[in-house]
Amino acid sequence: MSRSALSRGASSRAQQKTAAQQLVSSAYSGEITKNALPIFGNEETFNLNSMLYKNITQCSYFLRLCKSVGDFSQAVDEIYYKVTHVLPFTPGSSRDPSSCFCLLVRLLTIRCTKKQIFTLLNHLDSPYIRCVGFLYLRFTLDPKDLWGFYKGYIYDVEEFEVKPGVTITIGEYVSNLITSLDYYSTILPRLPVLMARQMKVKLLRAGEEEARAVQNMGALGDFAEGAKCHGLYEDEENPLAWYECCIDTVEEPKHEWERPKYVVTFLEYGNTESVTLGMLSFAPSPVVSDAALMEKVVNIERTKVEASGRDYARIPMGLKGALALKVEGEHLTNSKKRPLDEVPKAAAKPQGGQQQQQQQQQQ
Repeated sequence: MSRSALSRGASSRAQQKTAAQQLVSSAYSGEITKNALPIFGNEETFNLNSMLYKNITQCSYFLRLCKSVGDFSQAVDEIYYKVTHVLPFTPGSSRDPSSCFCLLVRLLTIRCTKKQIFTLLNHLDSPYIRCVGFLYLRFTLDPKDLWGFYKGYIYDVEEFEVKPGVTITIGEYVSNLITSLDYYSTILPRLPVLMARQMKVKLLRAGEEEARAVQNMGALGDFAEGAKCHGLYEDEENPLAWYECCIDTVEEPKHEWERPKYVVTFLEYGNTESVTLGMLSFAPSPVVSDAALMEKVVNIERTKVEASGRDYARIPMGLKGALALKVEGEHLTNSKKRPLDEVPKAAAKPQGGQQQQQQQQQQ
């Protein structure tokens, strides 16, 4: 190829790159949604891994989204039609970003209000719309506000394919976003240690309430209006404890994965509160203190560290190791390994006298 052709090719690529940068810049400089949730952390990369973010903003699909998707409703429609898993990269690739994360970044450039976030989290048409909402919060929400959005979905039973061939529930997905930093070949933003432990304590508490709710489902008819039972209650001055209460109203679930909620009046203080089925009992068991649950969380972390070591103490992975690393969702290639019985055996080396005879014959 001539020098002039090479020069024209380089010039064309430079022009394409400049046009792409201008397109991305226009997406960022567009009008931000009124009352949008603030971005916690890096407002440019949205706390995504730098390589992943770079690949997304240079991806042809994301550039098309910057042109064709201009508001929240269009982004939701695109998620419904295009997203089939929640991996950061396309299955079989360690570079090409997935439609899920391209649309996540497009939504982040548009910015969502609190109402729009709950529209994503409670969407009935696709679990992937819901997952994009959970990812939006995990990457950009202030950690101290994260539990307030996540707590209602910890035991959500809707199932979906998190990656090709692997099915989990929304509840498991949300719990993993809280308890793990590793996310299918990328890293989630680090949570403050104390805050992360406090959320793990709340997860354990939620587990107790879920077990109680499952048990109460067998006697759901007993939790009717006017029934007297015990309910869990806590405030800034009083730790979590059981108090006698009366059920005033039963709120039927709005979604198939939800359970009934109850409005109760606590007889000791006369205050009215909304509680879940797992917070009610006719024969309550003693409440485990937050301190005891925190000790359990610390022991679990200590056991995990002793078994696998701390991540920050590991030797950084080199280039060859990274290239050899298995990519999430990678498909098998068409090449097949040859069976051992088909591998040709090396010819045996001649021994002693046989070697001398061969030399004499050659002479």
